[in-house]
Amino acid sequence: MRRGEAHGTGCAFACNKESIMRIENDLGYIELSRKAIADIAADTAMQCYGLVGMAHQRGRDGLIEILTRERLSKGVGVSFDGDGKLLIDLYVIVEQTIKVSVVADNIISAVKYNVERQTGLKVKRVTVNVVSVRA
Repeated sequence: MRRGEAHGTGCAFACNKESIMRIENDLGYIELSRKAIADIAADTAMQCYGLVGMAHQRGRDGLIEILTRERLSKGVGVSFDGDGKLLIDLYVIVEQTIKVSVVADNIISAVKYNVERQTGLKVKRVTVNVVSVRA
């Protein structure tokens, strides 16, 4: 397990390979799954202008599928660096008529802000992988 300090909370936390982050403080602890973090990131990204949808992390046979609302977290990868900071990878489909870099920048800043605000964890990096552009 890796131990560290949750950003801005004064809480100790530990990451394990079972996809659970445990945040401890004087009152007890909270267990937060990678899927919960992925859900926050996906919901935030979907609210960004210019995003058509999320795509599965591992496209099969070159096919790109727009994920349904219930499966949005499949388009998000969540991992931790050596210091316990979050690394978030998003796989997205963007609108053709909008500059891709602008959409990606908006997604990065919104996801970083919301994940840090809702979890108290520090996000080191958000990577937006544009897998398709659609009209």
